[in-house]
Amino acid sequence: MADNLEDWEKKQKDYLNVAIICFIIGTYFFMKVISGSYIIKPSELEVYDNLITSQEPEFKETKGKHGRRWVEFKCLDNYSTFEIASFDYRCANKDEILSEIKAGDTISIAISKEDIEDFDTETSCEIHSLIKNDKEYLDIQCRNRVDNKDGKMGFLLLFALSIMTAIVYSFSKKPKFFDEVSPEIIIGIVMIILFFTLRIN
Repeated sequence: MADNLEDWEKKQKDYLNVAIICFIIGTYFFMKVISGSYIIKPSELEVYDNLITSQEPEFKETKGKHGRRWVEFKCLDNYSTFEIASFDYRCANKDEILSEIKAGDTISIAISKEDIEDFDTETSCEIHSLIKNDKEYLDIQCRNRVDNKDGKMGFLLLFALSIMTAIVYSFSKKPKFFDEVSPEIIIGIVMIILFFTLRIN
């Protein structure tokens, strides 16, 4: 009996640690959401006009656990490889970009002022606007909504996990119910349900 109590007290500490860590990280995501850190404002963008594409945009993809998809292209007299990636990629009409942007086209792009040092250097440069003949191919408002939604989902999931692990920690003695069903399984099921619920909404 004493051994069981000792084992439970050790697990309690683990649940407490998880609760604290999730609360701290969740608070970080929460502060970023309410401060608008996920929103890219027009004033935060630097626009470059009259760039001439040296090639047609190409679809790129990496496989594996952390695989990603993006569209990239290069311009004449510029060392950068311009990328439509992340949340901009998710909101872009990829088919139109790949079919309508040709080599030799004159375009305008916008990049974050934080990334200006990547412009015209031999590295990738993520863009948030792509205009040809007054047609905008990217949707900054959609990109902001999706990015902000992911931030909200992050702190909601972390706060939920923090609350559940804190509740488990609060039991001074191991409930008999946990002998039948592990609290990890219960928490896991709730987190999966919450994840898909937040994804749908």
